[in-house]
Amino acid sequence: MRGGSIASSSLASEEVEVVLQGDEVVRALLAAVATLEDLVKVGRDSQMALSALEEIAFELGKMDSTESRRFVEALERVAAAEPDRAAWIQDVPSALGIERI
Repeated sequence: MRGGSIASSSLASEEVEVVLQGDEVVRALLAAVATLEDLVKVGRDSQMALSALEEIAFELGKMDSTESRRFVEALERVAAAEPDRAAWIQDVPSALGIERI
């Protein structure tokens, strides 16, 4: 029995580590999306920035329901940690045309 607890504990630690790594990827993606949105509004290369945002949306749109749910959960965690940007972060899926599950 004790071995099972240790294995469960080890697995839980690995899952937490994966979640944290996923949050960093989401933060990086949010930084890219924010920059591209700014470039669409004021940049000389607004069409290129818009194309990049469309490509991001296209790739994220390929997620299955489980991946999409995990992505939205990661966005919610990041939004909770960044209250000044929380509303914008929570709106990213709909801005990119991704359905929230």
